[in-house]
Amino acid sequence: MHSRTLFGLIIGTLFVSLPAAAQERGQTGITMGYPASIGVVHHVTNGIAVRPELSFSHTATETSSDFGGETDGWALGTGISVLFYLKPIENVRTYVSPRFTFSRTSSTADSDFTETSTSTGNAFSVSGSFGAQYTPHRRFAVFGEVGFGLIDSSVETRLTKVSAFNWGTRTGFGAILYF
Repeated sequence: MHSRTLFGLIIGTLFVSLPAAAQERGQTGITMGYPASIGVVHHVTNGIAVRPELSFSHTATETSSDFGGETDGWALGTGISVLFYLKPIENVRTYVSPRFTFSRTSSTADSDFTETSTSTGNAFSVSGSFGAQYTPHRRFAVFGEVGFGLIDSSVETRLTKVSAFNWGTRTGFGAILYF
């Protein structure tokens, strides 16, 4: 009986939160964050929000030397987080959040002395975070989070395939502009 009561208190604390004016059910906003990403946050209920995101980058380098060459590459990533809000304290709401991301990379290197080489890569990551969101105005909020994550990645060229598995801490912060 004691374990059922404890389990009920934990679930109640994690998933039941008091309504806050800044994050009402159905409210949607645009997020901008670091690591570099843009996205949307949608409050499904007063205690749960979904935050899909998108990131992209392009790199072009040119080397001017006896062994000159050019490299061109891009990366595209997408992810989703689910925010489970805890009890609010004035304009601050804490949350726990699982997160899943996928990214795809491609690059082409061309040198004066070697043939053109291409590589492609994929990376999957799963992480969990604890965060806090401060809402000084009903249309604006800032957030920060810290957590732990796992990354499974691979890069493939014409001749080789390299796979890696990494784990470690992660942090992020950003801003939200609500509609």
